[in-house]
Amino acid sequence: MERIRQAEQLYREAFAEFAKRAQYVQALTEQQNADPRALEAALLELERAHVQHNLRRDEWVQQLLPGALKPSDVERAHEDCVRSIAGLLWENAGRPEGTASEDWRKAEEIVRQATAA
Repeated sequence: MERIRQAEQLYREAFAEFAKRAQYVQALTEQQNADPRALEAALLELERAHVQHNLRRDEWVQQLLPGALKPSDVERAHEDCVRSIAGLLWENAGRPEGTASEDWRKAEEIVRQATAA
């Protein structure tokens, strides 16, 4: 029972950090002429917090329901993260035409760096 409580506490702390980082990114995206480099750095920190959040969530779930997670869930979540970040980069740049590949590449790099940490 103590391991479940510890896993829950670690999850709650990771969620709080993720929420804080998300609010910061939101504030940056609401600024007129936000610095793209500052946004990319904030997105990297957000994705790092997101990775920790997911890790702690999965650990908690494994404590509650052993064997509940599948590898396909992780792959789908990875692609969803890249898609969301690429969309945010595109939106912040003013929705320019023809930047989808570069936005996707930057988003993949952010996710790669975040998961490597």
